[in-house]
Amino acid sequence: TNGANGHSSETNGLLSNTTKQQYASPSKPVYYKWLIFALGGAGLLAIAAVNGWIHVQYTMPQEENAAGSSASSEVSIGKDGKMKLFDSANRYVLEDFDAKPSFSSFLPAVAGVYGIPVWAFYVNRGQGIASFGFESKEYPIMEFNAANKAYQLTPYVGMRTFLKGSRGNKKFQIEPFSPANTRDLYSKEDEEDLPKRIMFIGPNECEIKEIDAVNGITTAVKYIVLPEETFGALVRRT
Repeated sequence: TNGANGHSSETNGLLSNTTKQQYASPSKPVYYKWLIFALGGAGLLAIAAVNGWIHVQYTMPQEENAAGSSASSEVSIGKDGKMKLFDSANRYVLEDFDAKPSFSSFLPAVAGVYGIPVWAFYVNRGQGIASFGFESKEYPIMEFNAANKAYQLTPYVGMRTFLKGSRGNKKFQIEPFSPANTRDLYSKEDEEDLPKRIMFIGPNECEIKEIDAVNGITTAVKYIVLPEETFGALVRRT
């Protein structure tokens, strides 16, 4: 409309909202720039893959054999008659673990790309595992105790195994890894009749073994965190 002085409102700089929208250049949607970034990133990834700059490989978990071990491990004996620190599977070897000074550690809560992690607290007493659970010690599946208590309680309230059988005319009833049969490393007496116990510590596993020469029985217990499953679990194989 014309003003009192004969000039239109446009000439006075008084443009209405509708007129501004007509004269304004159409703006691009907000998502337009993100679309450009996404296409550019995809193009860079494609170029990197073609030129071999990026290499991604997924390894399926190894199938365990009937003996219960994914890789056979052998322990070498040094010139001093003691076992070497690492076995053929590159696991740390602790000879007479239950007679050594107490220590504790955790299995790494690693369960693969799609798995659910579980923490596991173990000590060098009894059958190893003192507690395990989800998230933190506030959500244990097996009751959590501090290390100073776990050293005392694990052999009695933790995992336990009992065997009853016979060898010819001889009957036996034993408990592998019982603290009653722990060797005394400082004793001068011959303790070859007591079981030999070994602990193997790997990146995501803990295994203990008892060799009972008197009864001719070897007991092995292996713990791993279950990987690549929709539920979290600690696997124990005896």
